[in-house]
Amino acid sequence: MIEVFFGVSIGVVLVAVAVIWWRLERNAFIITHALETSSNEVKHSMDSATLPEIPTLEDFREEIQDIIQDTIGSMRTPQMADHLGAILQQWAQVKMHKEMAALQEAGKMIQNSPIGEAVDEMMS
Repeated sequence: MIEVFFGVSIGVVLVAVAVIWWRLERNAFIITHALETSSNEVKHSMDSATLPEIPTLEDFREEIQDIIQDTIGSMRTPQMADHLGAILQQWAQVKMHKEMAALQEAGKMIQNSPIGEAVDEMMS
């Protein structure tokens, strides 16, 4: 009985391998045909196509000069409002720095306290 089951199993495996091999060959043929067709289409379209004109270095140089002229031409001298804004920004940064330093010191004090140590022990 086991010999029959073993023989049938081998037969099923061989049929499955044959079907997989047949599918691979069929798909390889389909892909090869599609690649040949598309390469022929590209070859025919390239025959009638014209290449775009490549700009020279002189054209690039002129374009960059125009961009630089536009950028520099649109710049203006700083006004009083610009200077006042810079002063206000500097003051805000100094104030924020002092507040953050105070918060950092408070955090160190809390961390070194018994409550902070207890929280550290619970977290680890």
